[in-house]
Amino acid sequence: MKVVLVRPPETNRIWAGIPRFFNDGIFLFPPLGIMQLKAYIEKYTRHKVIIYDSLIHRADYEKLAYFIKKTSPRVVGISTFTHSLGDVVETAKTVKRVDPLIHVVLGGPHTYSFPEESGYLLDLGCVDSVILGDGEKTLAAALEAIDNNTGFDGNEGIIYKDKRKNTVKIGDPVFIKNLDELPFPSRDIYGIKRYYTPASHGNSMTTMITGRGCPYDCKFCDVQKRYRPRSIKNVVDEIELCGKLGFKEVFLIDDTFNTTKDRVIRLSEEILKRGIKIKWGCKARCDNMDADVLKIAKKAGCVRIHYGVETGTDSGLDSIDKRVGLDTMRSAFSEAKRAGIRTVAYFMIGCPHEKDGSNILETIDFARNLAADFAVFSLLSPYPDTAFYREGVKRGVLDPRFWQQFMKNPCFHGDIPTLWDEYFSGDELLRFLKLAHRKFYYRPKIFFNALFNIHSLTELKRLLIGELSLLRLEFLRKTKGRL
Repeated sequence: MKVVLVRPPETNRIWAGIPRFFNDGIFLFPPLGIMQLKAYIEKYTRHKVIIYDSLIHRADYEKLAYFIKKTSPRVVGISTFTHSLGDVVETAKTVKRVDPLIHVVLGGPHTYSFPEESGYLLDLGCVDSVILGDGEKTLAAALEAIDNNTGFDGNEGIIYKDKRKNTVKIGDPVFIKNLDELPFPSRDIYGIKRYYTPASHGNSMTTMITGRGCPYDCKFCDVQKRYRPRSIKNVVDEIELCGKLGFKEVFLIDDTFNTTKDRVIRLSEEILKRGIKIKWGCKARCDNMDADVLKIAKKAGCVRIHYGVETGTDSGLDSIDKRVGLDTMRSAFSEAKRAGIRTVAYFMIGCPHEKDGSNILETIDFARNLAADFAVFSLLSPYPDTAFYREGVKRGVLDPRFWQQFMKNPCFHGDIPTLWDEYFSGDELLRFLKLAHRKFYYRPKIFFNALFNIHSLTELKRLLIGELSLLRLEFLRKTKGRL
């Protein structure tokens, strides 16, 4: 049976806290989730899986429809995120217009964060089933049931419509405890060498995860808390394979890679022990990265760390449950620079603790004084299933009706109440966003630092696109609650 797994176009994606053009041409990650599904299904079933990434193909819905018609699959699975739910539904409708008999199944972060709400999507008439939790085992079992026409009875973690058009939910979401039992993601897909990250050294880059979930409880984050790390041996086996496949750089995109210092040290030691020559970067917290950790990480090939800083005061960090202080932040950046590792700092503007302009200016000043090579500022956008969202609804700052309607019918169009506007209007927050980028980037040392670290024409092109994005930001006007 032929199966197509799709990353949808981003025509209707919700861009709330940061302008869309800050992504375009600056980073494009491989669709790691459906790459993992492809590997699992082809290893444990007889089905043939084709991945169609609309972003790498630069596909609109007409082009997507042509591909579906040409390949004629029995099942189409769609990668599902909350912010792209409108495109998920439009993709499902496109598939059904091509052939109403194709079984459309959804799965991804949205469906395991909102299992009940995901059931509403079955009422739209273009979705046949929804996978909850980790998709590998559940989707494989569902494909067998579809192929054999035996029904989903006995399958765990799935929602579907029965013959009487009643919505049926079977079991709870399935979460795989031992991630080492999964095959490595399939990287034999179209355009695999064309993905890139901010500040990556070229196009020969791929992404990995070393664990799923996150053990922390930051109020702004909607990542699942069921943390399950892979073994160091298993992780380095995949890094080694990536090198053999010709990749020059691996970006570890775990929500938090360095849950402990020991984990980073052991991974670095294993890379060095095997003599693997590959560059790598990661997303990390500041509190588990001291001089000793950074020194061995650099020796093992670490070239870039993306640190979540969020805000520039200790009281602000306490209010978002970050569980780390400013002194630790400063040390993490300065020690990384001393080790020769480039850094990216992430900040949020418009948090509940920022009640006047001086609070936001403190964050901007802190960013300027950090030893960071790059900084990314965004406006706080509390998504459902976050502590900030629940707090905002309780205090009357956020109107829950949009998300309630949106999750039932993502084609709903209305103002998107995504910014925390208790103390500042959306226009005022946008002015602070412009000011933050202006004060950080319009400095000679930042410009020359970026210029002197260019290693290829590809990096130069990406730097110029970034500069153009900063200029476009200056002319941006806020519309209907979003950027």
